[in-house]
Amino acid sequence: MGIANSIEYNHSEYEELKVGNSLFEEDIWDLSPLIEVLGRAHCTNIIRFGTIKSDSIKNVIKRYLYYKIGQVKPQTVITCRNSLTYFLNYCEIYDVTSLQQISKQSLLEFNMWLKDTRHLSKRTGYLAMFAVEELIRIGSIKNWDVPPASILTGMTAAEIWGSGPDINSRKRFEPIPDDVFQKIVSCAMTYDYSLLAKAGILIQSQTGLRIGEVLSIQSGCLHMVSGHAPYFEVFISKTSKEAPILHKVYANELVVHAIEELEEGTKALREETGKKELFLRKNHTIGIPSTEFWSSTYLRTFIRKSDIRGKDGELYHLRSHQFRSTFVKHLVLKGVPIAFAMKQFAHVSVEMTSHYLMLQEKEIKDVYSRILLGPDNKLVGINAEQINHAKKMYFNGCAREDYESYIENLSEGLTFNPLPGGICLYDYRRGNCSEGEGCLFYNCPNFITERSFLPILEEEMDLLSRAMYREQEKGHEREWQRMNSKFQYLKPIVDELNRSKDE
Repeated sequence: MGIANSIEYNHSEYEELKVGNSLFEEDIWDLSPLIEVLGRAHCTNIIRFGTIKSDSIKNVIKRYLYYKIGQVKPQTVITCRNSLTYFLNYCEIYDVTSLQQISKQSLLEFNMWLKDTRHLSKRTGYLAMFAVEELIRIGSIKNWDVPPASILTGMTAAEIWGSGPDINSRKRFEPIPDDVFQKIVSCAMTYDYSLLAKAGILIQSQTGLRIGEVLSIQSGCLHMVSGHAPYFEVFISKTSKEAPILHKVYANELVVHAIEELEEGTKALREETGKKELFLRKNHTIGIPSTEFWSSTYLRTFIRKSDIRGKDGELYHLRSHQFRSTFVKHLVLKGVPIAFAMKQFAHVSVEMTSHYLMLQEKEIKDVYSRILLGPDNKLVGINAEQINHAKKMYFNGCAREDYESYIENLSEGLTFNPLPGGICLYDYRRGNCSEGEGCLFYNCPNFITERSFLPILEEEMDLLSRAMYREQEKGHEREWQRMNSKFQYLKPIVDELNRSKDE
């Protein structure tokens, strides 16, 4: 296989070049041999050129992407091709058949088109313009059929779109409003237009997995073991491990039915190609939809055909990653410890999970007030006994129907900061916590916990025991002492919670 570098090839030499499993001159490049699979299927290994009507523009873009393959990861090249789609659409609409026609004025008009007609976010617009900018810069050096790089003066992607994060980028993580979420799930259950869209939306909504992870699930992933809850296996990439890990995710009835429908619905495509993935579609070739195509086509079509609208009356702009933050929010609002959400997503830290936990302060207080301040919940921690005594006195003689209002009154003045194994009561309005990370050693006076966190704390103790043994075997005394100190603070908490189960 030839690798692109700074050497310029003439047209006849390009004809003989191979790109992955394809020839340079072909309109579909299969980059599979260049991509490390790492135990899971990528959403796409294909670059398509068949929709580019101008041979002149197609030739330049092929040379540009071939050059990029020698510089960056093939996945990045695929993303770059997707970013160029906006420019190619613009060229087709405005009858641009050669890049030599592009001027500073047309670049300005292109960016105005991205903003005013396509309504792209700052980040997407920046990437669309940057791909064009780089294409012109490299093409000028290599004498391709492009305009001079001087037209970019004052017209770079950073100058037009600005640098730094999009002020609206946070919206892609916002939980879906409850009424919209319910309608999405309801419509997906009866959605007959696309089996892939139906299954993907149901699986994401019920598990909170990334869409790339959902699209990678394979035949045989579902496990139905007698006496146990159904689960399916999926490869999770963003973990503490260098390579993706095979992760088990519980499946409710909606997820089980969706996976079973996929197994049956894509059986013929799997037999034809020998692929194991369930999310297969047939277009020019049989493959998995890219994550970009999923959002731009599958989700938008679903929202339009189901006529799902937001509070402004407009069609709801659904982003696939919103299912993730919605899932975390629903778990926590049900009183599930945040560490369980960490385990569902195979997150390496509570901060990673909390990134999706976009709850208002009042919502957090309502959830944890019910968990911690109910009359039947025994708290454990350095200062927990004072709270337990106050609860006992407060609820003495209180009618059960008045518990909610009593809990609300009792929680006034308290602050609840979610932790994997409990709650921190420190009020950060008083300034930085003087205890620092003391709560991680379970000896902080602001740390309290109760029985629902017991499985998490027991697992923490077990992991600490194993880690201490390894450090002792290696002769790392200092590290063993640090872990042992944490273990000695944690063990009494676990013991007391276990005793409280029998009371």
